[in-house]
Amino acid sequence: MERPAAPAVLRLGSGSAYADDRLDSVAAMAASGRVSYLGFDCLAERTMALAQVRRREDPSAGQDRRIGRLVPLLRDYLTAGGKVVGNFGAANPDAARDDFARALREVGVPGVRIGVVHGDDVRDLVHEIDAELPELGTTVRALGDRVVSANAYLGADGIVGCLREDAQVVLGGRLADPSLFVGPVCHELGWDLDDWDRVGHATMVGHLLECGVHSTGGNYEDPPYRVVPDPHDLGFPIGEVQDGSVVVTKLPGTGGLVDAMTTKTQLYYEIHDPAAYLTPDVTADFTGLEVTDLGDDRVRVTGARGHERPATLKVLVGVDQGWRATGEMSYGGPGCVERARRAEEVLRRRLEPYAGEIDALRVDLQGVDSLFGDRMPGGYPTEVRLRLAVRTTSYDVARVAAHETELLYFGPAGGGGNTSSVVPALGVTPAYVPRELVPVTTEVGVA
Repeated sequence: MERPAAPAVLRLGSGSAYADDRLDSVAAMAASGRVSYLGFDCLAERTMALAQVRRREDPSAGQDRRIGRLVPLLRDYLTAGGKVVGNFGAANPDAARDDFARALREVGVPGVRIGVVHGDDVRDLVHEIDAELPELGTTVRALGDRVVSANAYLGADGIVGCLREDAQVVLGGRLADPSLFVGPVCHELGWDLDDWDRVGHATMVGHLLECGVHSTGGNYEDPPYRVVPDPHDLGFPIGEVQDGSVVVTKLPGTGGLVDAMTTKTQLYYEIHDPAAYLTPDVTADFTGLEVTDLGDDRVRVTGARGHERPATLKVLVGVDQGWRATGEMSYGGPGCVERARRAEEVLRRRLEPYAGEIDALRVDLQGVDSLFGDRMPGGYPTEVRLRLAVRTTSYDVARVAAHETELLYFGPAGGGGNTSSVVPALGVTPAYVPRELVPVTTEVGVA
């Protein structure tokens, strides 16, 4: 069967930038009729770690928890043929597929083809090759059972594979953020995944869309110096993609702003080296980009290049670090800093008997030194909040540490608003594995 002709302009919309993003923007985008693809980035390093914690506690959990609320908003969009790509799977892609299938049946949309990309779970592999953990100065085997997860950042290959099998919903686990858009762009425009300049262009498109409202003024706004209209109702970005260019815009009537400065702010966001932005798909080169403000919330970007993709894949390794205890207490008015310092002294002395079981202990005075230490002195505050954080392999010690902040109600004077918690501490650290050792498989079925 001949492949349909590529569209003159492919329109894609951002659906989310993290696991708990707002859904009202998705509803507006889906109802607009402006886009044929919605891309959902649902993960970050911290999000993936939390998903792994949930799956450790419940083997049926670990997927994105919004699916049941999201699908009803997409009912008409999917019925009209719109497509969805997202890393909804997090730590449990099969559970995400099941959630999608169930929700689709509940809203009366049968026959949707769902594609699942497998291969990111490489825990056995990193043990087998004893992968190095450069941030920790050790290897996977040296940590033994403390290594509880390992997920490789996968590229667009599996997404394209599912789309070629007519999947309308494509999901996976640790699909790399820009790859969620690289897959649809390359599939629809007929670009080969080793056409490096075009994949570099598609990666630039993905980078402009993956962070949601960052491209419409979210992290650009810096009052009083920079403000955007209606920041309570920021529109999500839309990319109108052609060979060699993309126009970034948003839905009319939504808040925020798309201009040259908001676009440039997102272009350099989280880019370590603009001449060699490493992704699973390509080594992208953004140094020759040209940004043209077209007015009316429309900006054209051209000039992305690409070089051969890296020989290794980045892996996010989850390490069991025991328990994390936190506790907070507020102090206000004259002498609040001195009373908070005295409370810190009390906490440290009370926890001295447990020093051998505490791996890390930190006390901050929020409003005084929690962000900049003594590098940015200011005036005396009217209020301050003490925060204790402890990491330990002993649950009992963690409980003691959290409880000690509550006991600060009994002095120094004037403490209030205590909160405390004890949660599993799962750290994440990178590793790198040869990409040929990570087989990517796809599975497409009808909901």
